[in-house]
Amino acid sequence: MFERSIGNQTIALAGIYQSCLTVSNIAWKGTYVEEDFNPLISSVLKINSKDITDIYIGLKHLRPGLMHLRKQLVGDIFTRSGETRRYFASLIELSKKLQSDSEVSSQIQELLNQLNDSYQKMELTTDDLVSELSNIYTKTLSKFEPRIIVNGENTHLTAPLQASRIRTALFAGLRSVFLWQQSGGSKLKMFFFQSRIAKKIDEFLKY
Repeated sequence: MFERSIGNQTIALAGIYQSCLTVSNIAWKGTYVEEDFNPLISSVLKINSKDITDIYIGLKHLRPGLMHLRKQLVGDIFTRSGETRRYFASLIELSKKLQSDSEVSSQIQELLNQLNDSYQKMELTTDDLVSELSNIYTKTLSKFEPRIIVNGENTHLTAPLQASRIRTALFAGLRSVFLWQQSGGSKLKMFFFQSRIAKKIDEFLKY
């Protein structure tokens, strides 16, 4: 269990918002930055880590998420993203459904353990991991209705690799929702502690 602190909540929120930003960038522009994607993959694979910063390979890898989160908290109506807000709400709803289904939760745990074993034994590329995590998402989380609707350009949404990246980013977003909740986060606290979270973001962006 992670320390229930504003710092840990902010890090996990940055993970959620980086996932949402990644989904939007891929879906609308076909834009994909591997350096920004690696902490998302790491967050799903590191299921036994007790250090929330280590889960994302370090704070510097969450800069896009931290900056996007800050815009949503303190920005004006022109910088806030309705799409990110919708993905955030959908991921929270998905987390509730997963928590109530122990069978699917156990299946995900088993499949991730198998993937981690394979990852230790052989050298897998980022795209290999994306493919494997996308398959796990399809076998498990895609069974829950209603599914998360991703808007974007059809060219990107129907490209197999891009679709796998989107599913992996959503998977990572879900993992970050759980990390946020385990750190004491909630929508109510996020509303009341906006200024404290914003200060933490500015502190983390200095790293």
